[in-house]
Amino acid sequence: LLYIGADSIAYLDQGDAWLRGDWATALNALWSPLYAWLLGLTLHVCKPTPYQEFTIARLLNFLIYTAALAAFAYCLRGLLRMRGAHIIFGSQEQAVTADGRAAHGWLAPHTLLMLGYALFIWTSLQMNHVSRISPDLLVSALVYLAAGLLLRIRAGRDEWRTFALLGLVLGLGYLAKTVMFPLALVWLACCFCAVRRMRQVLPRVMLALLIFLIIASPLVIALSRKQHRLTIGDSARLNYAWYVNRVTPFTHWQGETPDAGRPAHPTRHIFAAPDVYEFAAPVGGTYPPWYDPAYWYEGVRPHFNLRQQARAIARNLFLVGRYVCYRFFLLTTLIGLCLLFYLSGRGRRLGRDILTYRVLLLPALAACFIYLLINVEVRYIAPFVTLIGLSLFAAVSLPAHEPRQRVLPLIIWCVLLTGALSLAPAVARDVMATARDAVAGSVADDVQWQVADELRKAGVPAGAPVAVVGDAMYAAWPRLARVHVVAELPTKPQGNVETFWAADELRRHQVLATAFGLEAGAQIVVAQNVPRHAFVDGWRPLGTTGYYFLSPADVPVHLIID
Repeated sequence: LLYIGADSIAYLDQGDAWLRGDWATALNALWSPLYAWLLGLTLHVCKPTPYQEFTIARLLNFLIYTAALAAFAYCLRGLLRMRGAHIIFGSQEQAVTADGRAAHGWLAPHTLLMLGYALFIWTSLQMNHVSRISPDLLVSALVYLAAGLLLRIRAGRDEWRTFALLGLVLGLGYLAKTVMFPLALVWLACCFCAVRRMRQVLPRVMLALLIFLIIASPLVIALSRKQHRLTIGDSARLNYAWYVNRVTPFTHWQGETPDAGRPAHPTRHIFAAPDVYEFAAPVGGTYPPWYDPAYWYEGVRPHFNLRQQARAIARNLFLVGRYVCYRFFLLTTLIGLCLLFYLSGRGRRLGRDILTYRVLLLPALAACFIYLLINVEVRYIAPFVTLIGLSLFAAVSLPAHEPRQRVLPLIIWCVLLTGALSLAPAVARDVMATARDAVAGSVADDVQWQVADELRKAGVPAGAPVAVVGDAMYAAWPRLARVHVVAELPTKPQGNVETFWAADELRRHQVLATAFGLEAGAQIVVAQNVPRHAFVDGWRPLGTTGYYFLSPADVPVHLIID
């Protein structure tokens, strides 16, 4: 179950809610709806069993990957067309010697094609993953399509319909991910860089903006009504609170830091030492604390603190730097670009050459800057890294008829071979994982599938309320078993689970009775790696998975806490 995590479960749950018409549950201030719509529609058409739905979701991702490839091809053709037309502010005009020969030469189209596709494939499969059930590949497809339309405009094909299509793509981008709303404004601003005739471009940009707002406004209005304030989504404010202000991340925030606000309705702390939290209502989904974090974190107050902000930027820069250093393809590409720029001998003109591609660079750099301020995950910036790398390679110009030209093939082939060699293990692993999921007999080999199957055999019905000793956020078995997690004894604070198992029998029974009591109302409790001394409580194994479950009949009635 590679890459089946908390986000994946949330999107699958959201897709189910949209499909059954449960708008109140489906509308979510953290998870954008477009990918959930595609998931829900795909699962409705294919009607897979619970054990097959992750494979079907991956097949949807593969289709999205092919769409992203087509969008990138469109973007790359636009870039080559723009260069071939020699209309890039005149900065890419090749200087000539006295005898009329070119003094500098840009990379040949076929070379740029190979490098472009290498960047796309590597970032799509390594920084992103087709196996991961998330909207990131969908966002990549829309980013490439928007970039291609902007390049079409820059190449002089600035018809009204091109701007209308740009507004449509940007609107769909916002429906796919909240960050695309501010980035849409950057893309629209870049139209003024693409077309120098202000009077001509202004009405066309206004058309694109109007179409974008028509698509985006229903979601903005719905979210604003639900949150009782104007909002395009709460992704930025929640992530800022988690990663910059260091508010208790993701789940079970109880207002520990007063300067970050007070929770309006946190998960209910129903037992202390060890800590147990209940969240049976009112949020739906497999795991409610992560299905709608905006509800549980209502009242959080993200705030600017210079020291915290500087620490967050430093952390993100360190993570990006470490990632580049440990990924030979990115490191080779970066070194190769530095060598090519050095050998070009362009001096101050190099900056002008690079700025030629500002219509690609500005949106990509703006996206990286936004993530750098809060939290960088490589899957977020994958398409923007591709656009930045493509723009830099397009700006390379080497002196003609000099030994420096002989270095070019060596650098290019080093970049391409490094990319191919670094991709081979990951591609083989993902192909094997998908093939394993598609084979019916492989179900027995996966622990998460086994747990869900054993719960079914034990008579636990779909929709049953379940309590968990440990973290249910990152587990796939609740979704596979179609159960509803209503209470949790989490691993944090450190040692919380150990405190539970180290307690005497009476204390453990009190904790379990709380989970089965009126507040949580769990039908069973599921735990992993139950110590031998706790077997007296009545824990029963779920096959050979290392998981165990307990029913109310195993807990003394007189210890049940109302």
